[in-house]
Amino acid sequence: MIIDCHTHLEFYADKQYGANQLIDSMKKGKIEKALVYAGEMFNCSNEKLLKEVNPFRKKLFPVGSVSPFSKTRPTPQQVEKLLSSGEIFGLKFYNGYEHFYPSDDILKPYLALLEKFGLPAVFHSGDTWNQVRGAKLRYAHPLNFDDLAVDMPNLKIIIAHIGNPWTIDAAEVVYKNKNVYVDCSGLVHDYIKAEDKILLKRLFSDYFLFGGSVDKVLFGTDWNLCDQNDYANFFSRLFRSRSEKKKIFYENSIKVFKLQNYV
Repeated sequence: MIIDCHTHLEFYADKQYGANQLIDSMKKGKIEKALVYAGEMFNCSNEKLLKEVNPFRKKLFPVGSVSPFSKTRPTPQQVEKLLSSGEIFGLKFYNGYEHFYPSDDILKPYLALLEKFGLPAVFHSGDTWNQVRGAKLRYAHPLNFDDLAVDMPNLKIIIAHIGNPWTIDAAEVVYKNKNVYVDCSGLVHDYIKAEDKILLKRLFSDYFLFGGSVDKVLFGTDWNLCDQNDYANFFSRLFRSRSEKKKIFYENSIKVFKLQNYV
């Protein structure tokens, strides 16, 4: 089984990537299930996401989003309703793009709800997409997650994109804090080229060398940024042992996102 823990839907005039396209991509990559993220930067509200994935609830699991400085951000009460009803399986935060730190007070009510329901806070970390104007790297550095992990030790935290290029720092935060994980999404654009293979091998070599555990890595692609089939094939070769593949491709995601009743 393969679970893609990090995918996006996108709805703009020149880009339309909906649930049907995601399902088609998953079939090609032999990916059985996926977590799908809402986000203002993708013009995909929580409501739009839920409507899109509703026909595929056995395969697609929605993760809501909160843009803390947005006029249209959901209230904590609205988020609690989504979490308590099982409609969403966590929240995604775009801190590098929207200029806030993971431990900022404005997030605390939402993070407390995630802690209450045992579901993860997924944060963008590391490199920011250069086509998004105004993104600031200082908000996306993986060391920022240490304060939050210490202050809320029962909150599951996912450092997306393994903190690239600060993988060593991400590994230290993971090693130090039992409640912190990484995903391997969004590390290439489109298809994995020869130079990408060198980079990816180095990133994970550093991660494991500096204390990162296979028990803390979740497979994700960041679709539609890259080709799911190509990405899954590469990581299937990178992690060769059966036990490693089981943990990374599905067991860790099942545990973190509480998918035991859906697989």
